Amino acid sequence: VKTAQPSVIVAASILLLSGLIGCRQKNTFVQPPPPQVTVAKPEKRDVTIFMPAPGRLEARDAVDIRARVLGYIEKVMFDDGEFVEAGQQLFQIERAPYEAALKAAEARLSSAKAALGIAQTNYDRRQQAYKTRAVSEIDVLTARANLDSAKAEVLAAEAAVTQAKIDLSYTDVRSPVSGRASRRLVSVGNLVGGGEPTLLTTVVVQDPIHAYFNVSERVLVPKLGDLARLEENDMDSAPEVFLELADGSRYPHPGRIDFVDNRADQTTGTVTVRARFPNPDSELLPGLYGRVLIPEKTENAILVPDLAIQRDIGGPFVLIVNDENKVEARYVTLGQKADTDRIIKSGLDGTENVIVAGLQRARPGIEVTTTVQTAETATDAKEASAQQ
Repeated sequence: VKTAQPSVIVAASILLLSGLIGCRQKNTFVQPPPPQVTVAKPEKRDVTIFMPAPGRLEARDAVDIRARVLGYIEKVMFDDGEFVEAGQQLFQIERAPYEAALKAAEARLSSAKAALGIAQTNYDRRQQAYKTRAVSEIDVLTARANLDSAKAEVLAAEAAVTQAKIDLSYTDVRSPVSGRASRRLVSVGNLVGGGEPTLLTTVVVQDPIHAYFNVSERVLVPKLGDLARLEENDMDSAPEVFLELADGSRYPHPGRIDFVDNRADQTTGTVTVRARFPNPDSELLPGLYGRVLIPEKTENAILVPDLAIQRDIGGPFVLIVNDENKVEARYVTLGQKADTDRIIKSGLDGTENVIVAGLQRARPGIEVTTTVQTAETATDAKEASAQQ
């Protein structure tokens, strides 16, 4: 028997392989399953949004303590930074020159009063003598003029005594207000009050403390009615505000608006507003900067996660799933951000199924499979959003 040639074997193998391939079933396209997305209905609740406004703190009262008379400092009667009471003595300027000036003024007053007594007696006698024509009328008029001059001298001497007492009182330098004193700017032995009143220290009233800030007319106009009725003695009805310090912490005591300027700045469109904050522990210092937080409450607001909002040339929109499980784009009007959520002013009524996860797999018009967001997944999503 002859052995088959190699070419014949190869040809037979090809025919056999072709037959096997022809017997297989033809490939058909299988539709992939709809993409999976997570949906949630918009949340409805009352929301308070804080509008920040840069502000600066100023003391309610700040008094420069100055030397009002010339003299050497004999005593400094407070410690730097000490809290002082109204009327408390802070400095002692040498008293001796002013005590001597007071005695000299009192001596001149006594002399003027003695001269007045003589002038009064002389006038009375000449007036009596004139009745019998023992003296002339001109003598009476002269005596009356001398009496008036003596009275004027007494008044001038009394004024000099009063001024001497005032100058002497100025040697006791006292605080006119209760507050915290700054450091002493002069020491014992220094000459003060020469040429101009020398600045000795400053006392500031820290409780309460004022915060001045500028508010745009857009924020202020809706509140003008309430602010126009502000009364000094009715702070409980004034709008409440909060203070955020430079380190990001919030001051624990809320403040109240107690002043609105009487005109707006035409260049910036803002109005200067003042808020009063209690400062019992002197935690706040004049000159510090912070952010005044103005609360704005929105009742029954519609909120969606801020990450669910997308934007295109038409504006902001959210993707929702309709009753046919198809994706739709819904354009919305945005409000303020509340933590990780966003207030929706218009475009949603709160009944929609908003896509909150799987947005990269969804596009308008396609069918999707939905999973409703649970409380646990919502919390995880908010924490993730807050970290971004």
